Amino acid sequence: MRVVSSNEMKMLERKTIEDFGISNLVLMERAGVSTVEVLWRELGNLSQYSFLVFCGPGNNGGDGLVIARELLNFTEAVKVVLISDLTTNESRKNLEIYKSFGGEIIKISKENILDVPKLLENSNVVIDAIFGTGLSRDVKGIYAEVIDYINLYSKFTVSVDIPSGVSADTANVLGTAIRSDLTVTFEYPKVGHFLFPGRALTGKLKVVKIGMPKILSTIYPCDKLLLTNEHFTVPNRLKESNKSSYGKVIIIGGSKEFIGAPLLSALGAIRAGTGRVYMAGPRDIVKSAVNYEPGIIPIAIENEYFSENDVNIVNNYIDSDTVVVIGPGLGRKNGVGLFVKKIVGSVNVPIIIDADAIYHISNLKDKIKDKDNLVITPHPGEFAKFLGMNISEVKYNYKLVKETSKAYNSIIALKDVTTIISNGESLFFNVTGNSSLSKGGSGDILSGLIAGFIAQNGDVLNGVLLGVYVFGLAAEMYEYEGHNLISEILDYIPKAISEVM
Repeated sequence: MRVVSSNEMKMLERKTIEDFGISNLVLMERAGVSTVEVLWRELGNLSQYSFLVFCGPGNNGGDGLVIARELLNFTEAVKVVLISDLTTNESRKNLEIYKSFGGEIIKISKENILDVPKLLENSNVVIDAIFGTGLSRDVKGIYAEVIDYINLYSKFTVSVDIPSGVSADTANVLGTAIRSDLTVTFEYPKVGHFLFPGRALTGKLKVVKIGMPKILSTIYPCDKLLLTNEHFTVPNRLKESNKSSYGKVIIIGGSKEFIGAPLLSALGAIRAGTGRVYMAGPRDIVKSAVNYEPGIIPIAIENEYFSENDVNIVNNYIDSDTVVVIGPGLGRKNGVGLFVKKIVGSVNVPIIIDADAIYHISNLKDKIKDKDNLVITPHPGEFAKFLGMNISEVKYNYKLVKETSKAYNSIIALKDVTTIISNGESLFFNVTGNSSLSKGGSGDILSGLIAGFIAQNGDVLNGVLLGVYVFGLAAEMYEYEGHNLISEILDYIPKAISEVM
């Protein structure tokens, strides 16, 4: 499913009106009627509820007026609250139609603002049609007061298109914002629905069609997509096969301080279905990993940290069927950086750069621009270090993810509650997962999982998308969210894979 910005949505609306002759008034009518249909499906018999519809000055307010008029077909307990004069012809037209239906209107000003809490206490459902996706400035004055009252007193809040006060383009709160239980958006979801804090304020999201021609999505393709199982395939398992049929992964990691990270990555690769999984690391760490899972093939180095002297040892195991993961538990010693530089420079197979390896390549960025099949999987802190920026500048910055991916000829998966993935051309937003992944070691499992999927069919982007989606889905399957060992999520990966096949 495509995800649009506010400007992209405006363009699609304009093209619908200008090129296909569907008026803005018709689109507003369809938006309002479709919202009431969602309310019926979600709430049941609408005659059992009383509704308070808050309308802003623009077309979002016009949508609210259509909703209010349609609700009058189910119940007389409908009141429209106008916070200011209407500014569009379509909204004013729908106000007149609503009045002709006998609809009740309450105008709010500074003089009667204290009536709002009383109105809210006497209503079951609040419809938020104050601001739409075009909002670009902070909410202030009487609008901010009304929104704060709604958040305090509303029993159930439904937002039209996007919670008022949330930026459709960044998901940031512009001053203050509605906290919705349900949001009904039109034609396509917006970026602000999927990134935080907007995602937390959206509540349950419903996307409805309002009559925009389907051909527009072909004429005007979109670079932003909500990641679903339509965007990847699960590698086939053959009836006649052997371990060489499913690729080979080498995990390079581990150090004196971090002994568990490379094991988690190796187990992720095994759960993905990889035929052969090697682990290169300090001897004691590798030995411990093999004792835990004898199927891991050891590549032992003699020191507690990697150094450039170990490059040839590892390279001897890399062939054209190999996918490399470098980083889990490597540590940040200077000698490790020289090792990372030489490995990354010499490897010509898909390589996933994770964890401490991202720290080391932050000083080698020019060396990776000419690499093919490179995947970088940072969390926001690592991405900030890689780019020499602050975390606040990179967190949920999807445009920066795409620009960086293109600049460094790589696939980047910026890991967060909403993970953002780009190959320099498209952006994918992944919303699977929950707080069961908010633990040390989750990223290590993910890097191995991605490598394991890539190893089986050689499709790098497919492996990244599949790995991110499946890992989040596996976390959702754990019954007691957040009270898991991170290794327990490994046991749910096969079930998650079966869900998307």
